[in-house]
Amino acid sequence: MIRKVLLPLGLAAGVAGGVLFSAGSASAATFVPGGVYPSLQACADAGNAGFPQHRWVGWHCDPLGYGQYELWVQPTY
Repeated sequence: MIRKVLLPLGLAAGVAGGVLFSAGSASAATFVPGGVYPSLQACADAGNAGFPQHRWVGWHCDPLGYGQYELWVQPTY
């Protein structure tokens, strides 16, 4: 009975520890939210506007529904 309880708990603790250990500081490959826009075109315009300002090195837009899009940017650190 004890083995049936301790084995899953040990496995869960190992997985949680691995997640915490692997979660380091943000790197240049990490995308972060950059804003919500009322259309795909507005989101793309905002994404492209950051390049000349050297605010980020990459971006993409994800649909949120109801015609809104979230901009995700890859900042320069």
